[in-house]
Amino acid sequence: AAAAKTVIEGALGGLDYGKALANVASALIIGFGIFAALSQLRIAPEIVNGLFYAVLAIIAGSAIIAIGGGGIAPMRTQWEKAVKKVEDEAPRIREQRSGAKERIQQKVEERTEQARSVTSSGGSTGSTRAQS
Repeated sequence: AAAAKTVIEGALGGLDYGKALANVASALIIGFGIFAALSQLRIAPEIVNGLFYAVLAIIAGSAIIAIGGGGIAPMRTQWEKAVKKVEDEAPRIREQRSGAKERIQQKVEERTEQARSVTSSGGSTGSTRAQS
């Protein structure tokens, strides 16, 4: 999740919605990870699977009702607005994309240096084994 957030922030961080998009992607990855971990550990599998399917049904059902239930004409105008916004944003996205590789590489180097400094300063290495 942190890697995806770093990549998205590096690639689109200069846009108005870049940071929000990175946070949403990170949260979704963490959410799916939690469902996957609970399912893998067989912790209340019926409840976990039921909640997962309920969340998916809410998302899909909301879209179906909003678009199909008399929302075709309003959605047409929303799609037109979205297409116009994409066309307007395309030059800014291209501009952000041009330096994205360097920004992402810089963030990777920063994270690597942080990890090295924690490791070399005797910080926690993640081991839970008792010391004797």
